[in-house]
Formats: sequence, structure tokens, C-alpha cells
Amino acid sequence: MRINKKRSLIRLIAGIVALSGMVSLSGCGEAARQEAKKQGNEITLWTHTAGSEAELSTVEDIVADYNSSPDRKGTVKIQSFPQSSYNDSVISASTAGNLPCLVDVDQPNTPYWGWANILTPLTDKALLKRVDQLIESAKGTWNKQIYTVGYFDATTALFARKSVLKDLGIRVATVDRPWTKAEMDDALAKMKASGNWTYPFEMGTADNKTEWYAYAYAPILQSFGGDLVNRKDYQSSQGVLNGPEAIEFADWMRSLVERGYINSKGGSDTALDFVNKKSGLLYGGIWTMSTVQKYAKDSDDIVAMPMADFGHGSVAGGGSWTVGMTPTCNNKEAAMSYIRFSLKDKYIARMAKAGMNIPSTVGAQNLIPEFASGGSMQIFTKISSKYVKMRPETPAYNFISTEFRKTIGDIMNGSDATSGLNKAVNHIDGNIKGADGYVKK
Repeated sequence: MRINKKRSLIRLIAGIVALSGMVSLSGCGEAARQEAKKQGNEITLWTHTAGSEAELSTVEDIVADYNSSPDRKGTVKIQSFPQSSYNDSVISASTAGNLPCLVDVDQPNTPYWGWANILTPLTDKALLKRVDQLIESAKGTWNKQIYTVGYFDATTALFARKSVLKDLGIRVATVDRPWTKAEMDDALAKMKASGNWTYPFEMGTADNKTEWYAYAYAPILQSFGGDLVNRKDYQSSQGVLNGPEAIEFADWMRSLVERGYINSKGGSDTALDFVNKKSGLLYGGIWTMSTVQKYAKDSDDIVAMPMADFGHGSVAGGGSWTVGMTPTCNNKEAAMSYIRFSLKDKYIARMAKAGMNIPSTVGAQNLIPEFASGGSMQIFTKISSKYVKMRPETPAYNFISTEFRKTIGDIMNGSDATSGLNKAVNHIDGNIKGADGYVKK
């Protein structure tokens, strides 16, 4: 009897242990399932804003708001990079097959990243409905599809002092009445003759390692009647980058150096130099105004104007940072849901104000006094809406930009315009042909 009781007790203890183990294993399995579910719903956003505290802080706030929203489709994590190494990091991740769900991208890079399968088109109907409300220069497109969208845009303008223009008998240009080529040449001649500056005009020639030349000088080329590439099919630059209008543009750029209007080496901080009156006329980006407002004691005397009309209308640079989705994203619904959420006017306004750029919706513009009606920055919104011409929407753009930068730099330093432009066209056309026309396969 005692033996039977002992055996029963052993069996009872064994049963309890087994049940405990089953519960434990069941608990582990449930925890694993929950963790897997969490990982499946988690998406990562890569951003280039590591060096910009205001922009990164805004991105972090938007992500936090989305993650706490009852309508979220997943959980977003942020990984930030310095802008200087960002593009290389994305390219490397693409090669290794380690892309995140969301990446931000400089708008002119969108076509190449789409062609290279770093980006995939945005297709969510609710998102595209919101995208329709953005200014055109805040959209990254290729092959007539939307790949990226942005919260702001930057543009270019001429900066001068009203008192200087008045003293020299030069009218203040307006959005509705930019200077003509004759007026631009006359203004530069008068400034040079005044003897107040060694080089009266500053246009950022020292910035010859970045996108500035194509962003700022290609609009002048386009105003002369040329272009970087034939936009009908993006298969050749023949006739537009080396035609009569382009040669006239290049000769004019070189004449600026020859007549002593500009220094082909330029200054390292053009905005601050202008504030300190080292130049009488500055061709710069919207960011110049932030320097003016911060450092210029006579900021009320400084005016922003559209670039001159060289015969085919004034043209301004446009296109800035945007965000898009990668084709390997494990939760595309969440990715597009987050993008749509982030495009609320209040977030667009915060992102734009962080760098004092043009908000990409009218509603957001009205939330920032400087860009609202009568605001000190509204002139840039007007210039952008009327004169921006987007950089060519082709995967060949980066190569085109580099060729253009080198060619115009050489021409400003004395090289022959016709032979230089013909050489650039041959290189560009060879690149496009070598990539089979950059046709998506």
C-alpha cells in the first residue's frame, strides 16, 4: 500500500513537472510569435539628417506620433546618417540586399534609384490623393510614376541691395518683370564701373564639387534656350547642350570672367560675403536669406529677385529632399501609410521651417508666417511656382550633371565653348547608349 502511494506521488509530481514544461514551452512559443509579429510589422526609415539637429528632431517627432497613432500599420524605426556619407550607404545596402523599407533621397536622384531598383513606385490611392496637393517640385517622378515625395523645396534667386540698385539707376526686378539679358548686362557693367567691388557678381563658382553648377547654371542655359538633355525621350544631349543657344550661354558665362564681373574661383561662403558687402549682386539659393536675416544689419535693404530672362523666360532651380519606398520592403502598406501620415500640413510646416525652405503645400505655407501672405520668404514661393524647371527626370542625370559641371568650369577658365560642349555631348550620349537607354527591364 505504501509503495502504491509512493508511485502515485511520483506520477503526480512528474505530471506537474510535464504540465509546467508545457506551459513554459507554450509561453515561449507565444512570446516568439509575438516577437515575430512585431518584427514583421516593424519598418526602418533611413534619413540623411544626422547633421541637422532641427530636421532630425522633427523626423523623430513625426515617427513617434505615427507609432502612437491608432491607425498605424506598423512600427517605424529611424536610422540617421550624415549627408556626406548617406548616398554611398544606400548604394552599398542595395548591392548587399540590405535596404530598409523607407529612404530619403535628393529629388534629382529619384530616376536613377528607380532604375537601379532602390526605389519602387508609390501606389496607395489615399497617399497619391494627398500627393496631388503637393507642389510639383516636391515630387520625384520617373516613367510617369511617383516614386518619392517631399515636405519642402528650395529654389534660386538674385540678391541685391535696393539702395545700391537705386544709386546706380538699376530697377528692382520683380517676379512679373525679371531683368532682360540687356538689363542684366547693364547692371553688371554699372556695378563694375562703380569701383565698389573687385568682382561685383558672386554666383558660387567655388562650389564646383557638388550639384550646384547643374542646379544653378542649367536654369540659365535653359533661359538661353538650351538644355542638359533632350527631354522628349532623354536619349541624347545633341542639339540642346551644344546647339547655338547653349554656345551663346557658355560664351556669356566665360565673358563674366573675362570682363571681371565674377571670379572663376569664387568665395567659400557667398552669402556671408554678400552680407559683408564683398559683392553687389549674388546668385544663390533660398538658404541665403537665412544668413541675411541672421547677420545683415541692413537686412531690410536686401531684396530677392528672380534670375534674368535671357530670351526664353526666367528659369529657377528646384527639387530637394524627398522620401520613398524600397522594393524589398517587408511591409509596404505600413511604409506608404507612414508617408501619408507624415504629409500632414503640420509636419510639412515643421520640416520646412527647420531649414527655412518652401513648404510643399499651401496649407503648410500658411502655418509659417514667413511663407504666408506678406511674409518675408513668400517671394521664393512665387519664384518657385512660376519659374522652377525640374532637373531632367532620367537615370543619366548624375552623369550629365558631372559632365556639365566639368565642362562649364573649363569654359569659364578659358576653354573653347563649342569644342567643350561637343565633347560633353559625346560623353553623355555614350553613357546613355552604354546603359541601353536606361530603359527599365
